[in-house]
This record gives sequence, structure tokens and C-alpha cells, in this order.
Amino acid sequence: MSESPFDAFDAIDTQILVILSEDPRMSYQQLSRRLEDEGYQMSAEGVRRRVTDLMAATTPFFLLDPEQLAWEIVRISVRATDGPGDKGEAFDRIAEMPFWHVTRGVGTYDIYGVGMAPTMADIDAMVTEIRGYDCVAEIDFIVVTDRRSDLQDYYRQGLREGDEE
Repeated sequence: MSESPFDAFDAIDTQILVILSEDPRMSYQQLSRRLEDEGYQMSAEGVRRRVTDLMAATTPFFLLDPEQLAWEIVRISVRATDGPGDKGEAFDRIAEMPFWHVTRGVGTYDIYGVGMAPTMADIDAMVTEIRGYDCVAEIDFIVVTDRRSDLQDYYRQGLREGDEE
């Protein structure tokens, strides 16, 4: 069985990712100093090795900040009809729309998507289009009016129970 890249993921990796999310152009030397401020002693070369391993195990997302653009964020949940191939067709059609995240799985809904649009009218048009698909039984959506994100909590998900922070 192959090892997961996150088998060795620890609190230092979490802190590196949090710091880099604030300033991705930070030098390894600066990052080493920031880690020292957080209680972790590490050379710039040690930081470089960890960053290299982290970059190999992560997916870069260069997302626009909707608040900076004054765009709306919409989240959709879709139930497909029960015909043969309906779930696949609904997934494929929604994936072709301007949603930056579309997933298909098992649960209360068949398809989940997150997208952005410049206006509420654009969001209404997207939802109306999906409602019109013969392969869609139901669509629920929410336009995000407030959100909180904590990257430290997100990155801690990789820590195993019993690991020190």
C-alpha cells in the first residue's frame, strides 16, 4: 500500500500553508523567521524541502475574491431524475456552466456546485436554466451573503488524531 502525502503532515506544515496563504511570494528565509515567531525552529533549506513536498501534494487554486469583484457566490444542490443516465447528463451539463466547483456523489443531493456571477440576474438565469433540464428533478440554491473561512481549521484536517499542534 502506498503512503499518502499527508501521512507526514503536521502542525509545521499547517503553519507553512497558513503563512503562504497570506503571502505566497514570501522567501524561504522570511518563512523561516515567521515559523520561528510561531515557535518552530527551522532553517530556510528545511522550509524549502517542506514547501516542495507540500506543493507536490496540493492543488493550486488561483481564485478571484468575489468581495473584491462585488460578485455574488451561489451554491446549488441538485436532485436528478431517475431515468437511465440522468445523473450523468445533469452533472455534465452543470459542469459546462460557470461553476468553478461541481461534484457528484451519493447523499441527499446528486450534484453540488459553487459558482460566481456578477449579478443576481445572472444567478437567476443559471438556476432557471438548470430547472429547465429534463434530467433535473429539483434544484435548491443559496446566494452567499456572509461567510467565514479559517484556513488553520482547513489545514488541520490533515492532522491525525493524537498529533501535536
